[in-house]
Amino acid sequence: MPNKQRLGDILIEKEILSKDILDQALRAQVGGNRRLGHILVRMKAITADQLAETLSEQLGIPICNIGDKFSPKVKKILPRYLCRQYDVLPLAEKNNNILELAMANPADVEAIYDLENYTGKVIEPLLARHSEIEQEITRRISKGWKDYFSPQANTRITRIAVACCLALVIVLGGFTYRFYQTATYGTVTVSTESTLYKNHDLMLDFDKTGKITLLGRGAFAKGFYSVSFNDKEALHAFLRSKQSDLSGKQQIWTDWVLAKQSVAPTAALAVSK
Repeated sequence: MPNKQRLGDILIEKEILSKDILDQALRAQVGGNRRLGHILVRMKAITADQLAETLSEQLGIPICNIGDKFSPKVKKILPRYLCRQYDVLPLAEKNNNILELAMANPADVEAIYDLENYTGKVIEPLLARHSEIEQEITRRISKGWKDYFSPQANTRITRIAVACCLALVIVLGGFTYRFYQTATYGTVTVSTESTLYKNHDLMLDFDKTGKITLLGRGAFAKGFYSVSFNDKEALHAFLRSKQSDLSGKQQIWTDWVLAKQSVAPTAALAVSK
């Protein structure tokens, strides 16, 4: 029996491939178990259909027509994700537990071995064009629950889940931050006339003219405040005198407001009723 002509030699002979590109592919193949045809298609040096035609010549087998051979009885033998992973499509069952299988590369011994173990059948590989296999997988093999739990699907689902979780964390982080800011520092309203701080039943209004007004109720006070000041120092002195009326949170908040404001002191105090 004459020696089978090598795939690379056929491609060069048919002027589909240059020797330089073939040498690059052969160097990439060193140290691995990938087939040369797969590497050349990945390199986009040849198309998958060119590979099928060349394999047909190399292996001495015709390219089958999937439509003529496909039996609906085998459509559940392989899940869609495995068909795509190995570039195959089950065609028909024969006697003696034989499964005809359309393959883009019938010489892929590793794929045949894996699929025989999966199906428990003897694989009879038939050559088919990659483009036709890809089209017929979608058309003839329904997506089942195994496809949703396949490694490929899990990777996609994981990525989507992680992206959703990150988005949720960002959104919740924003809400949490705003809630914390509001709970700790209250609200700040800035207008052309004044800056108004509100929190813990207290309001501090800093007028553009320098006047400061305190309104509200101390946590332990019996009445309400309605006090005006001419400067920050006067406000600070008043708050120190009322420490026993204020809760810890109110004291922290008023200190924060005073630190945020910078008003020239005039040391005058006025109380309005």
